[in-house]
Amino acid sequence: MSDILRTLLERLERGEALALATILAHEGSTPRSAGSRMLLRADGGLSSGVRIAAGTVGGGLVEARIMVRAAEVLAGAERCVEHFDLTGDLAAGADMICGGRLRVFLERLDPADLAVFRRLDEALGRGLRCLRLTPLGPGRCTLLLPEGDAAGADISAELARAAWHAAAGAGSPLALEAGGQTFALEPWTAPSPLLIFGAGHVSRPTAQLAALVGFRVTVLDDRPEFASAERFPQARPVALASFERCFDGQSCGPEAFVLILTRGHAHDADVLAQALRTGAGYIGMIGSRRKRDAIYQRLRGQGFGDADLARVRCPVGLGIGAETPEEIAVSIVAELVQTRAARSSFAPPPRNPA
Repeated sequence: MSDILRTLLERLERGEALALATILAHEGSTPRSAGSRMLLRADGGLSSGVRIAAGTVGGGLVEARIMVRAAEVLAGAERCVEHFDLTGDLAAGADMICGGRLRVFLERLDPADLAVFRRLDEALGRGLRCLRLTPLGPGRCTLLLPEGDAAGADISAELARAAWHAAAGAGSPLALEAGGQTFALEPWTAPSPLLIFGAGHVSRPTAQLAALVGFRVTVLDDRPEFASAERFPQARPVALASFERCFDGQSCGPEAFVLILTRGHAHDADVLAQALRTGAGYIGMIGSRRKRDAIYQRLRGQGFGDADLARVRCPVGLGIGAETPEEIAVSIVAELVQTRAARSSFAPPPRNPA
């Protein structure tokens, strides 16, 4: 998602026009799911007339057909929704094993759209969840923000409420019927924040993989030589004075993931006690069950109960028989992705929608 938005902003700022393909819905087995995006730019040197700038909607024949339609949209054709049935001749002709259906929304973006996407980028940078509402026919898109603000086209308060209501419980785009019109409704969410406490040998590949799959990673350690940009180029390293107040200055709400990978039991216990006092939606700690039980006993002595400790994933990671730091990182990040995917709820409607 961030690559799509970054590329989109860069090219709109250069004055380029782009085509954006977004999967609005999928049923059954498909190459990519709803919410997948592909950004395309004109390239007269190619037979398709377009080149992929970022993202994918699944490759193969589906993507090839989308590229043909994207060239038409860039040439002036109206926004459209393309339907793909992968259960019959299309799948057989392309030697595909998928057996589902896709609806893909195609639109042209011009430099005139830059202000809306800059506003979107700024809102996501503040950790906000936003909605982009685009009519399938003529008309400009609207960006709806949780504070009740809006950018782009003017829409009614009733339509804004309908959009937030439809998005509640949905984490992917959908088609919204309202006021006799059809709209593409796209939830945009900020990358999930991941706080990794400890900058040792497991943290390095974990931070790298987590950043690769879209987490916003911060690595914290009380050793400046470990919490460094050289060791963690994909993350924001923070050198702590100690682990005693390690959450100071860190936002840690329900959207946050916390990983405790420090170099010792005492540090793990200190960080875990502080993590349990936050609203973090995910808390994972590395270690054996014996280590876990010893730390839990210590925390019970500090007043933490079973309900508190039930929030903790320990030993952290999926059970894949991991042994090396890199394999352990795979198991941990797989669990992070699994947990993130299970969060289907979206931001509630704003109190004063515009």
